[in-house]
Amino acid sequence: MRYLLKHPVTGVADLLADPIETWTTISDAHTAERERRRPQCPYEPNLGWEQQLHDALGVSWPCDETRESSALWHQVISELEAKGIRAGPESFQWWNDGDAGLVRAIWCLTRHLRPRNVVETGVAHGVTSRFILEALKRNGDGYLWSIDLPPLERFWHQQIGAAVGDGYSDRWTYIKGSSRRRLPGLLHDLGQIDLFIHDSLHSERNVRFELDRTWPALGPKGALVVDDIDANWGFRSFTQTVPGRVSLICTAEPLRPDLRRFNKKGLFGIILKASTAQF
Repeated sequence: MRYLLKHPVTGVADLLADPIETWTTISDAHTAERERRRPQCPYEPNLGWEQQLHDALGVSWPCDETRESSALWHQVISELEAKGIRAGPESFQWWNDGDAGLVRAIWCLTRHLRPRNVVETGVAHGVTSRFILEALKRNGDGYLWSIDLPPLERFWHQQIGAAVGDGYSDRWTYIKGSSRRRLPGLLHDLGQIDLFIHDSLHSERNVRFELDRTWPALGPKGALVVDDIDANWGFRSFTQTVPGRVSLICTAEPLRPDLRRFNKKGLFGIILKASTAQF
């Protein structure tokens, strides 16, 4: 509303350009606001989640890939700072960039699972996107589709995907729009995906919408990663519908304390479709 009051002509024009998307966004925001009145879900993080993840994947620990991820992390953050972008919590409006723990987990999943089709929702500065694309490049195979509905304020549009940079056009497609409108069609076209990352609107309604649709399309050795699970009950309720799967609750590692979170860090979750024995 503040943006519309300051920029009534361009704001109304943007809204009228895609009224269905506008209505979807308003509806989702209203639902998310109602959900915030619920008590927080009492998630308990898994201590030593990285070793547990690698054990489930059948990969030795410590893992050389974590060192490569750390080197890339410092490179990406330095590149953003050189562009005048302060990465981390609430650096893209009120949204966060992918933190060091999240992108390290996604890096290892991408390198070890060697997915062909990767889908993510939510882009912002594109820190997570960059890690996926770099890992796919090193694998020598794989493609990323990123679904994201940019903010109404046009100021932020120039920062979308800023961390990705050049050199990935052969492995990346950016799909503008909400996951509610774009994800079902993409999954239908792809048939099967191997890795999915949720980092869009963090409401239980939206998390369940995305996970309920990606799970049937997920390959037999695929994985789901859900960021900011402490923001809603979606991860908990979904894992209860797929018992017997390997799921991990992981502590985030933001660049600076996120004072909105119960632990000043946040949590993310991982679900592996195959059991340990199947790896």
